[in-house]
Amino acid sequence: MTSLVSVLLVGLLSGSGLLSGCAEQLPEHVVLQPGAENVEIAVEPPSSNSYQLVGKVTGQAAANDLDSAQAAAKNDLRNKAAALGATLVTIDENTGQPMPLQDRTRVTLVGRAYKSVD
Repeated sequence: MTSLVSVLLVGLLSGSGLLSGCAEQLPEHVVLQPGAENVEIAVEPPSSNSYQLVGKVTGQAAANDLDSAQAAAKNDLRNKAAALGATLVTIDENTGQPMPLQDRTRVTLVGRAYKSVD
């Protein structure tokens, strides 16, 4: 019985260490890169005559208040869209989740990046 208790105790202690070591470190502030300043956020997908899909992008951030987390996640999304050569991004998913024990909210934006057809 003692060995079972020891095994359980070791499992619990190592598990708690893993949980604290795996805490996700999301940025609270994301600087908008120079090329991303030209990336617009649209509500609806653009016309296929004017824009070509270049890829799917995800922006994430976490902050103490939802507005700050949302703004940082949008900057992250625009930076990633710009890295693909996009000038427009639509947001398909917008989720906010509380981060227990951190007093922060995580925002994840998933969207599609488009570049204009020349």
